[in-house]
Amino acid sequence: MQHAHRRQRGFTLVELVVTLAIVAVLATIALPAFGKLIGRTRAQVARSDLEYSLNHARLAAVSRGLHVVACPSSDFDDCAATTRWHSGWLLFADIDHDGHRGADEPVIATNQARDAGVGILATVGRLRIDYRPDGSASGTNVTLTVCDRAAGATDASTIVVGPSGRVRHGQATPEATATCMAAAQ
Repeated sequence: MQHAHRRQRGFTLVELVVTLAIVAVLATIALPAFGKLIGRTRAQVARSDLEYSLNHARLAAVSRGLHVVACPSSDFDDCAATTRWHSGWLLFADIDHDGHRGADEPVIATNQARDAGVGILATVGRLRIDYRPDGSASGTNVTLTVCDRAAGATDASTIVVGPSGRVRHGQATPEATATCMAAAQ
């Protein structure tokens, strides 16, 4: 009878420990970059959601022939007296043109609060954006700065709504970025 000697295949304990050490070092190096990527993505999603909502408000104003207000709101029932939009926002038909949602004024859309670390701040003194039936926005330019603490200051961006009602975006100023980063939850 012939016994074939088969060599056992597998890893030794030393090989396994060395491999785990290498994986741990690589994970430690990659983790901060991954956090920055997640933060950048959250900020981009927040900016896209807000741009979509503002364009939706403008379109609703034109198609319904009404004033439509976009404003920060955490309860989705009335506008909050703040320039912080990261707690959520509300779009409603402002039938009586007072800038506040009454019981008979329909909600057009709402958007939930952003993830922790995301900040959205409007220009000081601008608590709402009022779209007229012709699609224009009342007042002067309003700038909303969007940032994420994990992404860092270099990735902050802005959304600007001009008197024409059109939405555009760009890079945030260092001052606006610092204010936004301080306000991010």
